Amino acid sequence: MSKHIKRSKINRSYDGLDREEKTGGLMAMRVIVVLLIIAFVAFCVAMLVFNILEENNEASDSDTQSAVLYRSYNEEEAEELIRCTNATNPLPDSYTADTTEYKDGIEVSSLMLYDLERMVNKAHEDGIEIEIVRGYTDAETCDREFNSLKLDFESSGATMAEAESRARAIFPPSQMNEYRTGLLIKVSDTDSYAFSKSKTYQWLYKNGIDYGFINRYTEDKENITGIDENLTVYRYVGADNAAKMRRFGMCLEEYYDYCSYR
Repeated sequence: MSKHIKRSKINRSYDGLDREEKTGGLMAMRVIVVLLIIAFVAFCVAMLVFNILEENNEASDSDTQSAVLYRSYNEEEAEELIRCTNATNPLPDSYTADTTEYKDGIEVSSLMLYDLERMVNKAHEDGIEIEIVRGYTDAETCDREFNSLKLDFESSGATMAEAESRARAIFPPSQMNEYRTGLLIKVSDTDSYAFSKSKTYQWLYKNGIDYGFINRYTEDKENITGIDENLTVYRYVGADNAAKMRRFGMCLEEYYDYCSYR
């Protein structure tokens, strides 16, 4: 009988050790799991912090690039960038554009040259060729082309008044012609509709404002600009102005008024 009791105590003792060992094993497993969870959370937090730092670095790089895009101009240059040349705001007789040669005998405003070259080079990297076919045009040439257009319309049966109005809507006389500022460029000899279907137009529409260029004469603004739509014609206004004009949905005439009354 005593032997049985002793054996039973021994069995219970072994059972207790087994339970303690099992409990200890489970606790160890739980600790390991908790540690793994903590390590995983720490890793996720570290990756999150790393990504945030990377984004901040990219933003910093972008800001550095923007400092080049969004250049500062003195007061006179800033006014010239948004100069609105049309029948209501003709150029003064004393006006002289500050131009420099771009290439192939084409001159452009000195304010535009740097960003124009950057834009053309970037487009080339993207597989897009931008060919500048017209830049600064002097007063004599502007008047000659305007008069030639007017005569063509008269020859087609238009009255003198009709011919002049239609010619002005295509290529105005010198005092109201923005080509005289050197800030206007023509990027293709293709007609406006065909050009609007090209990859060059799509690239310029998407990226042009980053370099300060806007479509000068669009169909939806014809009643304001007084010029027929011509999507091959771009106006340099500077990247900051271009971004605002896109955001506000304004043409140059509207933006000029907006800036004047601020």
